[in-house]
Amino acid sequence: MQLGLQGKVAIVTGGSKGIGRATALGFLGEGAAVLICARGKEALEETVRLAGEQNAGRIAGMQADLTKGEDIQAVVTRCLETFGRVDILVNNAGSARPGDFLTLPDEAWVDDWTLKFFGYVRMARAVLPHMQRQRSGVIINIIGTGALRPMGSYMIGGAANAALNHFTKALADEGAKHGVRVVGINPGPILTERLQRFLSTFSPGSSSPEEALARMTPLGRVGKPEEVADLVLFLASERAAFIHGANITIDGGANPGLMG
Repeated sequence: MQLGLQGKVAIVTGGSKGIGRATALGFLGEGAAVLICARGKEALEETVRLAGEQNAGRIAGMQADLTKGEDIQAVVTRCLETFGRVDILVNNAGSARPGDFLTLPDEAWVDDWTLKFFGYVRMARAVLPHMQRQRSGVIINIIGTGALRPMGSYMIGGAANAALNHFTKALADEGAKHGVRVVGINPGPILTERLQRFLSTFSPGSSSPEEALARMTPLGRVGKPEEVADLVLFLASERAAFIHGANITIDGGANPGLMG
């Protein structure tokens, strides 16, 4: 399938690892240019290296802390200076910590919401005026199925994800006035460093990591970052031009509910 992304310019936050890295490399494979940003310098450099010399002119890495408004503005400015425009924003940076409700302090809630929720809001607010001037653009929010499956051990992230599902639909209402599409993606268990770190929280009672991973979905496996990236690329393309204001779940059937 030809996605028609050649010549497009994307910003991928949290683009140094996992879903973000797979998405950035996927955009390059489709002929787009990509600015990736993250807090970790070494992982950013590794992603740029993995892109290969053949993509050297179409990928840029930038170290940035998206809890800081000035860093967010700097990311957008760097993209415009390097590539001249921004057609696609993939909000992917940040995660929230699991933990016991009675022991997680206020600081944990504030810190994680500042990155995961307000980071997405601020990035969208920073790129939207440029997309408005172009009368085109796509904003894709990578959220999470924590919004759909409330868990006492994951209140911070679940609540932030639920808020981002709402924000995605509300932003879609605003973006439509200016030719900008907005879509959310709710990944379930995807094989990333973060999932492996929190295995005991999300799949208690398993005798081994392999068993824990297999028990997470009806398909008997967890997803791959590249599978989420494929969905991102499709949604960013003209092939998905009528998909707007939706929150799409990709979780191997792990969510049994009727919503999402």
